[in-house]
Amino acid sequence: MKIDISEYKQGLYKSTGGLIRVFLKEREGNIEDIIFTGDFFIFPEDSLDIMARSLKDVVLDKNTILDTIKEVYLKENIDSPGTTPEDFVNAIMAAGE
Repeated sequence: MKIDISEYKQGLYKSTGGLIRVFLKEREGNIEDIIFTGDFFIFPEDSLDIMARSLKDVVLDKNTILDTIKEVYLKENIDSPGTTPEDFVNAIMAAGE
């Protein structure tokens, strides 16, 4: 499936575990769609998809996003060596600016 990212803002953040790239589509202050890429490791493999789905319609607010990502980390037992939920938030906020 090919996605046209021309309507997306891009954010980058370098964590200890690698570069996180975020493509963010915003609507009325909320996350309409989000795509994560980068050169970091995260397990299980579908963690990024689960995280992206959980962030849809979430207000573009640092604390709200952090709470959502932390909840997904706990629920899905995510392991991302050198990359924390805060690192993902920093990449998202960089895209939102």
